[in-house]
Amino acid sequence: MISVTLKNLKKYFGEVRAVDNLNLQIGEGEFMALLGPSGCGKTTTLLTIAGFYKPTAGEVYFNDRMVNDIPPRSRNIGMVFQSYALYPHMNVLDNIAFPLKLKKQPKKVWRKKAVEVAKLLQIDDLLDRMPAQLSGGQQQRVALARALIKQPQLLLLDEPLSNLDAKLRIVMRAELKRLQKDLGITTIFVTHDQMEAMTMADRIAVLKSGKLQQVGTPDELYDEPANVFVASFIGTPPMNFIRGSLLKSGSSYVFECEHFRILLDEVVVQKIRRFPVTNNVILGIRPEDVEMGRGEIKGEIYVVEPMGRDTLVTVKFGDVYIKVLTSSTVKYSIGENVSLSFKSDKVQLFDGETEESLYVKGRDER
Repeated sequence: MISVTLKNLKKYFGEVRAVDNLNLQIGEGEFMALLGPSGCGKTTTLLTIAGFYKPTAGEVYFNDRMVNDIPPRSRNIGMVFQSYALYPHMNVLDNIAFPLKLKKQPKKVWRKKAVEVAKLLQIDDLLDRMPAQLSGGQQQRVALARALIKQPQLLLLDEPLSNLDAKLRIVMRAELKRLQKDLGITTIFVTHDQMEAMTMADRIAVLKSGKLQQVGTPDELYDEPANVFVASFIGTPPMNFIRGSLLKSGSSYVFECEHFRILLDEVVVQKIRRFPVTNNVILGIRPEDVEMGRGEIKGEIYVVEPMGRDTLVTVKFGDVYIKVLTSSTVKYSIGENVSLSFKSDKVQLFDGETEESLYVKGRDER
């Protein structure tokens, strides 16, 4: 197993800053997800770690060894691409064994190892098939087997589940997580799907426009988002945001917007590590932390979306919309007047200008 360290990593394509001064430490045996929207730099970061791209500036370390000038074939990595990149003219056995064939290993050796890794991934009954005869999930397992047969110290996965249907993605999420823990290989997983990152990774690095926004465990990113972007990207349905003012009322603090005013719980006030320069703030609250049927916030139901076990209700206050995740056992109708309250200890506060959390340190201080 190895650790991976990125120090002031930069990768530019002309004027485009795909990766901009990225610092990240990935521990031995850790499952790290690089998460963000298209164009945020996550795949570029992965390909730079793999050695396919040379950094514009900064260093990539495997343990204490800088690998900037070491070619991909000498980095002892296994990589699974989004397209799987299987050879269509080779059967499953030959696809899996291809890395060992390149090393001129005897047929007896590579065949034995290919069968062993195929059994590990439960595809040993497919060895004679061609890629065109495989389902998406089977192709994904073949690509993973080909990466693992080299016994890599580092496994790099570039959105390997994105081509699968929704049901199979859920199955393969669990399988990949189990396999990674069983093998103990340091793994870096690129995805734009926050649910994949939350359910699979030990830690998640959230990227936006080539810059690291926050790194932490799934729980840390969910409960303590560093800024509005992270708070909006993590969680399904996404967090509600309401702009307003943070005012002092005696010894207490109040959040006030055009449509309502709420007294902030002492638990929330104690979390505030720095107050904004102005009283311009953004209040964040997750849909599951809004309670319907009681409270001083009055609104009108705009839309109702049944989701099976839960119902997602959008409530309108003038030009403000709040999504509420509630039980499907209670029925609501469009146009119905309702009252809401927020779970006091779940309120998030962000600076209205910088959009940084008032609860955690700013990006420059982290």
